[in-house]
Amino acid sequence: MRRILTRRSAPRLAVITVAAAEIWATRSLGGPSALAAGCLAVAALTVCGRWPVCALIATLPALSLGYIWLAPMAALYRVALVSGAAATVYCAGAVAVVSFVPWPHLGPVSWAPSAVALALMFSGLVSGAPVVLARLVASQRELRARMAELALARAREEQLVSRQTILRERVRLSRDIHDTVAHHLSLITLQAGALEVAVPPDRRQDAALVRRSSQAALADLRRLVTLLRAPAADRAEGVSPPGFADLPALVAAGGPLVTSDLECLHGLECAPEVQEAVFRVVQESLTNARKYAPGGPVAVLAQRTPAGLEVQVRNRRGRGGPVSDGHGDSEGSGIQGMRERTAALGGTLRAHRLPDGGFSVCASFPLPLPTVTERGPSTAGPPVTGSITSFYNL
Repeated sequence: MRRILTRRSAPRLAVITVAAAEIWATRSLGGPSALAAGCLAVAALTVCGRWPVCALIATLPALSLGYIWLAPMAALYRVALVSGAAATVYCAGAVAVVSFVPWPHLGPVSWAPSAVALALMFSGLVSGAPVVLARLVASQRELRARMAELALARAREEQLVSRQTILRERVRLSRDIHDTVAHHLSLITLQAGALEVAVPPDRRQDAALVRRSSQAALADLRRLVTLLRAPAADRAEGVSPPGFADLPALVAAGGPLVTSDLECLHGLECAPEVQEAVFRVVQESLTNARKYAPGGPVAVLAQRTPAGLEVQVRNRRGRGGPVSDGHGDSEGSGIQGMRERTAALGGTLRAHRLPDGGFSVCASFPLPLPTVTERGPSTAGPPVTGSITSFYNL
């Protein structure tokens, strides 16, 4: 702020200083009244920024002395810069008249044509130069403003073109997804429903699980296609993304081998993006556990930390021991997607193999955690007290 004030006030202070030096240099040319008129002109420059016309009027007595010109010209420049055309014309005319009229205290005046022409040229210079300079400065400022508006309009146009390109790409992706993946998922759902009727009773539960999973995947895919096709304003009013309320059903769909402690999420209010990120991390982790460690127990824990919210999914080795294809040292696209989704919200994700052959995924989100509402009975699974380590040492 001090730098801005100094930059704006430095030219005005320089003009006031030079005007004061002019008064000091010409103090011997007049008496006390002339010195008082000069001091009044310099003092008027200090308020010229707020009251330019009044400041100009206060400098006219000094201009009538015939040897003080800087203060009136500076005041006229300010009038022409900030006032309208009418005020500028009147003030410039007043300066021209005062500088041309042969005042009695100036002594004998020659009315020779050459002297009159010289006086007219001088009055025109004193009254015209500040106005011309002010018009040039105003034109330069207006040109800069127009160039800034043009640059802003060009940036908006480029942004609009970019948005249109992204929207067209979204439509193309949604069309391709709908025509390929959605078709195959629909067939899987129909075949799983038929298989549920045809298989023996002891295998119907597995067929029902396949049917429900394919139906859920198809619903998510349709929601994704809708979001891809809709503009940003419509996407905000479309189908709401999954959040904390959908986690109990997701955990329950994993079967009896999946246990959870999600009590801290009950009544917790945070951004929908964070809720969806937590849901996707748990969903992808459960999918990886079923894929790479089938038959192994899985534990899901969410807890509030001083820094925000932490969600951890940990599974033990499944039937046949640890699997190295999916839960190895190298990250697959699923873990990479979880890491990118978490990092986009300012969080971190840690995924690593455990010494016992299991796998752990831990996502941390830095949240300004609000006050939660009064908790009721938890529907997210049996509550477990203690730290993360004690929770998983079942």
